Amino acid sequence: MYRLMAVCKRCGCAMPIGSKVCDMCSVYGAGTPVQQPQPWVPPADSVAPPQLASSAAAWAGGQARPSQPLELQKARKQVLRAARIFAILGGISAGIGVLAEVLDWTAVLGLFNWFSVVEGGIFIGLAYFARSGSIIAISLGAGLYFLDTIALLFSGHFSIFRLIVLAVLVRAVMAAKLLRQQPKAAAGADQFRAA
Repeated sequence: MYRLMAVCKRCGCAMPIGSKVCDMCSVYGAGTPVQQPQPWVPPADSVAPPQLASSAAAWAGGQARPSQPLELQKARKQVLRAARIFAILGGISAGIGVLAEVLDWTAVLGLFNWFSVVEGGIFIGLAYFARSGSIIAISLGAGLYFLDTIALLFSGHFSIFRLIVLAVLVRAVMAAKLLRQQPKAAAGADQFRAA
């Protein structure tokens, strides 16, 4: 019924019945057996990838993980965004506050007055220091904006836009913290490599 077919030991092809060599080996020669594929070996002059250069023991000491350049770029953008927000808030508060007091705009004097001019000046000062990545300036600015949001909530002048800006400022505080930890993590990794 069923016949078992013989298989060539060199190339793995089916052999005709009664033959000692398969059709492939008889045509192309039976001199060399089939070679197995060799594993890939990198060239001798290649450099090891940087992420594999340090051992896993460098991370075990509780040190902060060095951030990737993309994370650092995003963190710098968030810090600069916070500085721009502080500058815009300061300019608007100080500008409208001065105009409201000088021109005696009774419609806006409840929101913008000499207090808002002082607050605007503080925001402008914080924008200057936040631009350089100061975590203290960004935290103070976010806290001041939070207090201003609470005060406006109790006075009945609240908008959802303030919550969005507050979320952006909180992310900027975390980004400034990441940027502050970065030199420490790099120094710790360099010390471990030197040891």
